[in-house]
Amino acid sequence: EHDVDTLGRIVSVGMIGALAIRLQIGRWIDRFGCRPTWLIGASIVAVSVGSIQFTDRLWLITLLRTFSTMGSAAVMTTVAVLAALLAPPGRRAESIGTMGMAGFIGMIAGPTLGDWIFSGATESVGSYRLFFTLSAACSVVSALIIYHAGVSHLHEGNSSDETVRPSPTHASNREASQMKIIRQHWPGMILLIGVVFSMAFCVQSQYLERLADARGFKDIKLFFLVYGPTAMALRIIFRTAPQRLGRTRTILLGLLLLAAGQFLLVGVHSQWQLIVPGLVMGAGHSFIFPSMVDLAAERLPREHRGTGTALILGAGDLGMLIGYAALGEMIATFGFDLSLKVLAGTVLCSAAVFGVARRADILPRRHSTAQSGASP
Repeated sequence: EHDVDTLGRIVSVGMIGALAIRLQIGRWIDRFGCRPTWLIGASIVAVSVGSIQFTDRLWLITLLRTFSTMGSAAVMTTVAVLAALLAPPGRRAESIGTMGMAGFIGMIAGPTLGDWIFSGATESVGSYRLFFTLSAACSVVSALIIYHAGVSHLHEGNSSDETVRPSPTHASNREASQMKIIRQHWPGMILLIGVVFSMAFCVQSQYLERLADARGFKDIKLFFLVYGPTAMALRIIFRTAPQRLGRTRTILLGLLLLAAGQFLLVGVHSQWQLIVPGLVMGAGHSFIFPSMVDLAAERLPREHRGTGTALILGAGDLGMLIGYAALGEMIATFGFDLSLKVLAGTVLCSAAVFGVARRADILPRRHSTAQSGASP
């Protein structure tokens, strides 16, 4: 039985793999298209997650976790890029949000399935084997679906020399070109939001179950049964909010809701009290993610959409790396109440900094536009 700070270190180290490979994933998508990147990523997830059940060595679990996050990074980056490519320029954030609703379905199904598998009085080895086997099977199904999908953008790549085996010199030139493009089109303050949003997401993705244990109850699926549907419903109802309200304002609204949800978790001492935080945090997630990804990715030319998307998701990897480790240490040292308050305060401070940096998009506009302007 490992304590909460040890668990935080494991998952935090695992995020290093995703962070290290993000820009390379963007380059693969830009050069070869979405389908090969998705297939490779899903295969890596399936093998690494399915293998965890066969070892009890901490270093090997951490290594497999690292490979799993790398594969997940490839899949998630591809999903966001594909959603943006399928949409008209003025509706990219809406498309990203719509595609992202599938993730909320998984967020509902995953904890429910986990609670069912581990619902017995004792947690047997067989329960863990079933859990990791089913998790790996989900990635296999994902790979099979995308392999047979007939979406034209899955095949798109932007390199004219895809059939040529790249030399080290060519690879070096491509990397230099990619970094030059990133410097020329730096997304700016939106990357801070990517870091902070992912830091906050660490609570529900990793530490909510530990919060329940500390407060004397076990079942947390009620949180996700509220969180997911709320986010999905608001994505549908307010799908045009990024265009009508503006992406900057939409993100700020989401950050305020996210911080409020963190504060509400402080008072939770039973599973029924998870309902309101789940509602509020689900709403915050719904408003933040699509506009955040679109604001960052639009700064790069369309042929480098993969790189732009990888950059903002890489900021999210950094946020999770920091969040998992820092939250684990803080919770172990100071408890959940203070840790949640500090995290909520961090979200609010970041919202203030972001708002000041993009104040031109918040103030009433003299000339109406469909979307907020580029990031400073």
